[in-house]
Order: sequence, then structure tokens, then C-alpha cells
Amino acid sequence: MLAAWKKSFLLIVFSYLSSYLCASEQDSLSARYLKAKDDGLAFMAQIGGHPFDTQLAFLDSAVNQTDDLKKAAYHIQFVKKYLKRHEAVDSLLLLAEQHLLALNCQRGAAEAMFYKGLRAMQSHQTEVVHSALNEAARLFRLTDYPEGVFYSFSRLANYYSKLDNFQLANKYNREVLSLADTIGDVNLKESAYLNVANCYSEQGAVNEAVIYYNLLEKSLEQSHNSKRYKPLYNNLGVLYIHQENWEKANEYLLKSLAIKEQEGDSLGMFGSYQNLFRISLKTQQLKNATSYYSKMNALKPRLTIPIDQLLTFKYNSTIYHILTDNKTNAVDDFKQYTSIKDSINNAVFANELLSIEEGYEIDKRNQTIELLQQKEALQNTQVANLKTIIGIVVAFLVVLLVNGFYMKRQWVKLNEADKRLQEKQDEVIMANKRLETLNKSKDRILSVIGHDLRGPVGGLKELVELYMELPELEPQDITNLLKTARESSSGAYYLLENLLTWANSQRGEIEFKAMLTPVYPVIRKSIDLLNQSINTKNIGFEINIHPTLSIPVDVNMFRTIVRNLVSNAIKHSHKNGLVEVNAEARDGEVLFSVVDHGQGMTADMISQLFAKKEAYYISSDESANGTGLGLILCKEFVERHGGRIWVDSEKEVGTRVCFTLPMTTTMAYSIEKTRASMIG
Repeated sequence: MLAAWKKSFLLIVFSYLSSYLCASEQDSLSARYLKAKDDGLAFMAQIGGHPFDTQLAFLDSAVNQTDDLKKAAYHIQFVKKYLKRHEAVDSLLLLAEQHLLALNCQRGAAEAMFYKGLRAMQSHQTEVVHSALNEAARLFRLTDYPEGVFYSFSRLANYYSKLDNFQLANKYNREVLSLADTIGDVNLKESAYLNVANCYSEQGAVNEAVIYYNLLEKSLEQSHNSKRYKPLYNNLGVLYIHQENWEKANEYLLKSLAIKEQEGDSLGMFGSYQNLFRISLKTQQLKNATSYYSKMNALKPRLTIPIDQLLTFKYNSTIYHILTDNKTNAVDDFKQYTSIKDSINNAVFANELLSIEEGYEIDKRNQTIELLQQKEALQNTQVANLKTIIGIVVAFLVVLLVNGFYMKRQWVKLNEADKRLQEKQDEVIMANKRLETLNKSKDRILSVIGHDLRGPVGGLKELVELYMELPELEPQDITNLLKTARESSSGAYYLLENLLTWANSQRGEIEFKAMLTPVYPVIRKSIDLLNQSINTKNIGFEINIHPTLSIPVDVNMFRTIVRNLVSNAIKHSHKNGLVEVNAEARDGEVLFSVVDHGQGMTADMISQLFAKKEAYYISSDESANGTGLGLILCKEFVERHGGRIWVDSEKEVGTRVCFTLPMTTTMAYSIEKTRASMIG
């Protein structure tokens, strides 16, 4: 239970850290992109006075040597300015999108997808518009930029409203209103009110449109955003015309007209005059109607008036001339009205004719489809019968498979249990063998302590007692006694040190620490200590090692190797003999040798020296030649350095003990790591 809780906690922490690191990376990418975006805006301002082709050349030169993030940011700013030049900007927008997606820069990719959606609007690629702007909104959310989500959904709402897909338009408008409330920006909220009101107006939902226009008007009373008064007043005036609320319509249209006149918006003024002209005719205010009629005629020559507005103007003019009893002008305007309407109707008729032809083709296809459906129904009946039979067979097979699955699972479980039992038995056998080996080791150590330590310690005790009983000994006799005592105590000390070192090694308590060490001083010091403590045979020493030779070794292990090999050489040398210690560098390693000219060994004796570690303590030989523990330690410590050890000897000629050590720390360290992993 506790382990599961810890695991869940660690998973939560890991998930949080991963999210934090990803968010930090995105924040960094967004910051870099926004900096590059600002640089791109400044760059576009600098080249703004040049022709388009020149600006494009300047852009290529500016981003030629930059990274992909900055290049994409510059391209997007260029596309933003020249969104309608599709021949040039499409390729730039595609490159920017590819770079930003490859870099996983979500903020930049969101802007690329946003402008991709706007480009698709111009070519009426509805699927691309929908997918691109929704993806832009998703990426803006991930980078915590709700304003971007607002603009994406607002564009989608307007687009679907123009396509008369009011279901989707209303859906995205609800998202826009919710985002405006969440963001709390007055400008965005007013934009949302205007777009939603326009959408309701286009779908004929007058009451809903008036509600949002009124909300916008109340907000403008606080914000005084003059740019939105003109569309607000104009659209409210038009809505009130539909409701035949002439007074309200006249009030708002006059407000809109005042703003248009102030801005010099001639086409907008014509539209306002037209609506006011219509109201004047409806309310029989002919004086006002005459004024608006004159103003529209004054503006007409300077404007390119949309055909629907021109048609409305001719219709209203006809009504005006009838009311003012100007029959000639009424007939002329009516003829122009019918001519314009006929041209529109002809275009509509052509479209309807095309629709009829398409409908005829559709009818033919429908008949063919109906025949195919009848055939398909017959085939479906046959297939249903076949499916029933197949279902029965499949059900039977499933039952068999389920039973087989459970039987196989039980068989696998039995096999696994048998394997686990066999593994446990093997572990018990291995444990028994280890216990047997440890018992033999214990018996041998006790034998060593009882035999090898009792002799020198007992001799030392007798020497002390002899000295206590015969205090009148001559100085020379005392010196001889002390030499003998020193030899006994040194032998016991080195034996104890080997025993303790070996025991620590078996428990894994000796840590290998290699460092670059001068070889000569270590060997010199070890020989000097042995010369003082156990050299009673007047043995001479010759050290053939270059004083500058340094290799990576564990100093304590190396000192133990040298001490044991030189001590053995002293033991097996004749009186007044010579012990040589040599070192030679070759092929990335150093060859060491300790040579004595003593009694030597036979081939059988050499073969037993470096047998398994257990060999030395199951031997029955407990002669004065020693336990062999020192050589076992030497072998183990040499191998932990990554070296080798061997013996060359000839009976009554002498013995050469050789070992190698690598000259580089890397070799020694890698070998020690391999050994440690095997032990672990």
C-alpha cells in the first residue's frame, strides 16, 4: 500500500516537473518569437516606402543569414501587411508555418495558422478556414494568449455568418462573448457585441440584434470609442426601419450620417441618405425627401455605387416622382429600375437554369441510386443470413479459444511456479556451498592464528621472560635478544595485517582509489621498513626503477603488493643474498619483477600458487613456508588495477615474481567499475 502510494506520488511529481519543463521551454520560445516579431514590425516600417518587389527583395536579404525562428517571424509580418497578394505571400506563409512547427514554437505557429485561415477565406476554402483557425485557437490557448483565441473565433463567426451558416456562427459567437467576459478588455467586449449584433441582424433575428446593439451603446457611453459609433448608429437605424419604428430609425441614421460627413465617407453618406430618403417617403415628409434626393444625385457621379443600392435608389426615386406628381421622371426612373432588375434577374435566371440542369442530372442519379439500393437491400438480406451463421460459428470458436486461453494460462503459471521452485532450490544449494566454503575459511583462519601466530608471539613471550629472569645479560646478548624479538613481532604484525586486509577485501570494504603516484619512493620506503624489521639474513637490495616513473595506483594496495613480494623474496633467499626490484614501461603498461636467488620452486609448486582463493585454506601444508595469503592478496590487488601476475622459478636457482599495471587511469578505472558491477 505504502509502496503504491510512493509510486503514485513520484509519478505525479515527475508529471509536474515534465509539464513545468515543457512550459518553461515554450515560454522561452514564445519570448524569442515575440522579440523577433517586434524586430519584424520595425523592419516593415523601415522598408514601407518602397515598391512591393523591392520590399520582398529587402526581406530575403534581411533573413538570409538568420535562424529559422526569426525568419518565420519576419515572413509573418510581411504576410500580415500584404495578405491579399496571394502569389507572393502563400509561399512565405507556408515556410513560416513549417519552420515554427519544426521548432515547436506554439505561439508563432498559432499566428501562422491564423493568417493561413484568413488567406483561405479569400479563396472560400471553408475546410481550410475551419481547421486553420481552430488550430490557431488551440495553440493560442496553450501559450496562455486568450486574445488570440478571441480573434480566431471572431473571424470564424463572421465567416460563417456571411455563408448563412448561422448555427456555427452563433456557436463561435457564444465562445467570443465568453472570452470577452473572461479577458475583461473593454475594446474586445465592444467588438464582440458589434459582431454578435451584426450576425443576428443578418439572420433576421431583429430583437436579439437590438439587445446587443444596446449593450454596445451603453459600453460606448463609458469608453467613448468613436470608431464604433458609426456602424452602431447605422445598423440600429436599419433595424428600426425593418421594425417600421421610423422615429428611432431616423434618430440613429442622422447620428451615423453626422459621423460619416465628419470623416468624408461619401459612399457611407450615400447609404445614409438613401435610408433617410426611404423614411421620408414612408412618413410623407416630401420636403426632407427632396433634400435627400438632391444630395444623392450630387454624390452619384463621384461614386461607384453597388448595383443593389442603385436598384433601391431607382425604386425610391420612382415613388418620390409619383408622390411629387412628376410623371415623366417617374417613368424614366421606373424604366431604369426594371432594366437594372432585369439584368439582376437574368443573372439569377442563369444560375437557376444551371441549378435545374444540375437537378435533372441529380434525378437521373437518384433513379440509378434507387435501383442500386434495391439490389443492395437484397444483398443485405443474404449477408444478414450469412452473418447469423458466421456469428454462431464465431461464438463457438470464441468459447473454445477462451477455454484454451485459460488452460494455457494455467499451464504457464504451473511452469513459472516450477521454474521459481527450481531457482529456489539452486539458491539453497549455492548458499550451502558458500556456507561450506566459509566454514573451511574460518577453520583455516583459526589454524593460521593458532599455528603461525602462536610461534612468533610465544617466542616473543619467552624472550621477554628470559630477559626478566637474567637481567645481568651482556649488552651484546640483549641486542641479539631484541633483534630476535623484532623479527618475531614483525612477522606476527605482517601476518595480522595480511589477515585483516584479506578479511576487509572479502567484505568489500576496501575501496579502490587510483591516483598518479611516483613508483620509486613507495618501493624504496617499503624495502627500508622490511630491511629494518625482518632482514636477519643480511640480504642486499637492488632497485632498478627510473625515479620519474609515475603510474595511477591505489597506494595502499600497491604498498601491500610490494611488501608481500619483497618479504617472500627475503624469506626464500640465502644469507647474504640479493633481492632485485625492477620496473620497465612497455605497450601502455609497466612490468614489475621481484627477483631472488634462493631455493626456487618446482613446476607443481608454481601451479598451486594462484589457484582459486579457497585453495590456500584447504591445504594441509602448514609448514614454515607460510600460509600463502600474501600471494593471494597480491593477485587480487593486481587484478583490481587491471594487471596480471605470474611466477618464473627454477629449483635451487631462484624465483622471479612478475606483475603488470596499466599506465593510464582510464584503464584502471574502467576495470574496477566492471569488477564492482559484477560484485553488485
